[in-house]
Amino acid sequence: MKIERRDGETVEQLLRRFNKVVVAERITKTYREKMHFISKSEQRKEKRRRAERNRRKKMMQQAQH
Repeated sequence: MKIERRDGETVEQLLRRFNKVVVAERITKTYREKMHFISKSEQRKEKRRRAERNRRKKMMQQAQH
């Protein structure tokens, strides 16, 4: 990834634009995930856990309304 400074752009604006690209491309999330090896079975288990947690969260929100 390469970000070049535009004419008249301040350093703060350049950093803000850089951070937006990093967040949009999920670079830090991908980096953190690849720091440690996680087996495919463990990834599937985590995916199921997240799905269950999200399902419960949605049910709780619907019950409150």
